[in-house]
Amino acid sequence: MGDADDIINAVMNDEKLRESRIFRGEVYRDQPILRRASELARPAVPAKIKEMRSLAYTPEAYWKTSAWLFRTQGLFMADYTDDQPCCEDFTAYYPTYRDLSVEQLRGYFTWRTAFRKGSAPEAPQPFIILYMFELINQIGVNSPADGAELFRRLLEAYADLGTDISRFGHRWLNDYAVYYGLPPELLADTPESSFDSAVLTLINWDSADSESLYKAISRLSAYPIESSAFYAQEPELFRKAVCRVFVRLSEHFETHRKNSLCDKLFGKLVEMKYRMFESAVFFDTEPLRNCEYTFCDIHSYSCRKGIWYCTKLRGNRGRNKPLGELVRTVDSLLRELTGRYHKISVGVTSKSTITLAQKELTALLAEEKSKEVIRIDIDLSALEDIRSAAARTCEKLIVDEEAEVVNIPETPAAPTETAADTPNDDTPLNEAESAFLSALIAGGDWKACAKAHSALPAILADSINEKLFDEFGDTVIDFSGDTPLLIEDYADELSNYLRKSDR
Repeated sequence: MGDADDIINAVMNDEKLRESRIFRGEVYRDQPILRRASELARPAVPAKIKEMRSLAYTPEAYWKTSAWLFRTQGLFMADYTDDQPCCEDFTAYYPTYRDLSVEQLRGYFTWRTAFRKGSAPEAPQPFIILYMFELINQIGVNSPADGAELFRRLLEAYADLGTDISRFGHRWLNDYAVYYGLPPELLADTPESSFDSAVLTLINWDSADSESLYKAISRLSAYPIESSAFYAQEPELFRKAVCRVFVRLSEHFETHRKNSLCDKLFGKLVEMKYRMFESAVFFDTEPLRNCEYTFCDIHSYSCRKGIWYCTKLRGNRGRNKPLGELVRTVDSLLRELTGRYHKISVGVTSKSTITLAQKELTALLAEEKSKEVIRIDIDLSALEDIRSAAARTCEKLIVDEEAEVVNIPETPAAPTETAADTPNDDTPLNEAESAFLSALIAGGDWKACAKAHSALPAILADSINEKLFDEFGDTVIDFSGDTPLLIEDYADELSNYLRKSDR
């Protein structure tokens, strides 16, 4: 009898075990409770998976890299499909096919089949990482462009699975575009491209509109603008203030400093060695390539004899702390100058920056105050006089149509001029205009004068200006406001002019 049978008999014949609550009251049928390992049923392994796993034991695999083995196995399984779901979560760092059990492999290929068809079923994180490795190595894709689209969809669908998905996924997608020479426009909404676009906007501040400038500052600032109490209550003023201060400082640096403000905030362009698809399982099929790739003016790549280089800004590519300190300073000074909201300390920045920002914000607040609506008080009692004068004027202008038709004399009589409309021989002004002008010169009651002649002051002033323009070559009465004002330069000449005309 073998050792296995001895152990089984010893366990089954143990008196203590028989009397335990585990077996008490149970009904047992004729079947073995304990079995040898060789007697246990094992899940069936698809022939394709068996053959794929056996590739790891070929003579070639012994001296090839693990990246080569992964790509070889992946190409072998590129079109494989399965229908054995496995959503049990598990952990595997940078997994390859040989790191997964048969059950996990079948679950992965089942999930991959569904994802390729357009759905996004639940999946453990290692499945997502493994599929990224497949896309990077062009496994199961028709072209690099198709692979990029699948990559983007994968990141959008499973971004919440963990920081590794977002952090490494976006970097690998960026490298994917560079390595396979895809148009930069395909990555316009990635964090890398968004950073470059925002920095370029700040570098070209003199040609950017205020909305684009503010969006760039908000995108890059380490100071959380949206959490500011001032911004929450007065967002428009806050936006104007941030943009005005940034432009003012940029002008100051351009005029008085060797380097620009953006050089100080983000550093200068530098070229450094770059590892393509860092931390990913990637087999380079062109190890000695030479190429150039440009994302934008401040971000480019080159490969020289298989060694990759990246040219970009020296500083980190996340939220910018110095810019955040500048925005905090603006927030602090706005609260201090307006006397509104809880005061906060200024950001860590130079005294000259604080002084320039304070001057610019003071000017901005003065401009905003001048734009406030001016209160206008209207004297409603004066409206009645205006209505009466207008009514009398209308009566003079209206012609009685019936009288005009019936009482037409055979020989028309010469029109008779009234004293008020008859001009003097020595002046083009009529009696009403001369009286109105005399009242203005003497500082008299010009309103009463105009009323006595049943005329509006504005009409009299316009008529006088028109008739005397040839004489003086200029306007003699200013009626731009509510009160007619005599032009002081012509006061004496007008007085002499009227005296001559009265002789």
